[in-house]
Amino acid sequence: MSDMYWATKSKPVPLSEIGWINTTYLASTSLRCDPMLVWGTTVDTEELDSFLEEQRRLNRTMLTPAHVLVRAVAESLRQHPEVNRRVIGKKVYQYEGVNIVMPMLQTSTGEVDCVFMRKAEDYSLDEIAGYFWESAREKSMQVARDKKRVKEGSTFKNALINLGRWLRLSWILHTSKVGFTAGNWLRAPTIWPWQQGLNHAGAFVNYLGFSGAPPLIAHKPASLPLNAYCIAVTMGATEKRPVVVDDKVVVRKQASLFVRLDHRMVNGNQSAAFINTLRSFLMHPQSLVQQSEDAEVQKRAA
Repeated sequence: MSDMYWATKSKPVPLSEIGWINTTYLASTSLRCDPMLVWGTTVDTEELDSFLEEQRRLNRTMLTPAHVLVRAVAESLRQHPEVNRRVIGKKVYQYEGVNIVMPMLQTSTGEVDCVFMRKAEDYSLDEIAGYFWESAREKSMQVARDKKRVKEGSTFKNALINLGRWLRLSWILHTSKVGFTAGNWLRAPTIWPWQQGLNHAGAFVNYLGFSGAPPLIAHKPASLPLNAYCIAVTMGATEKRPVVVDDKVVVRKQASLFVRLDHRMVNGNQSAAFINTLRSFLMHPQSLVQQSEDAEVQKRAA
């Protein structure tokens, strides 16, 4: 059991701050409709590879584009708090900090597990990389222990373990609907770890540039019937594409970027402002390091 805390502020955001268009979408919460908007764009990644190489050399940390994406999303949400909210019932609440979930492939088992990061805006890029690598190490050790237990355990013990796993999955299958409904309509504190990534994380961040992934041209983010994820950001691998620069067609490194936002909280203009900030950080990743350094100086001064 983790320390109990509230993921959102206690008072909802006033409707006057949300605006009439978003309020109209908010009113449709109990109806069968999709209030999400998806914005697809591209990011120039010419600076990204050299930035990663430099940071790996300076900090001796294996940084990846996924870590940069997490840091960029966290800082963008900090600068655009109107995006970092969630719907509970027919009210909008501000998140306390930037909470992020990122899926992580467990290659030895083929299953995908998610890593939860609370108040990600307080982490530097190097700290984010360390956090995710440590999570991956812990997951790998758990998989290794499970394999050893299966190999060395008795047939009866393994049968009990498999039965427990089946019961757990059956419980999830038959009770998730109740959990989704309660999570969407009741504001509750975070008590157990399973609540964090499922119902108390505002941003779902996904990097689909892993080895063997095909080019990402179009993407429709899947979503559970949860109001917790106010935003989902998906980035593809870097590819060489023809683009127009100074009225000339040139070949540059580009990556696809898809952002899903909740129209019950933000409109098109607010969405565009957030995405522009996010793209700027991804195109100029050195600015993320500068943001962390400036924040550290401010903390010391305070």
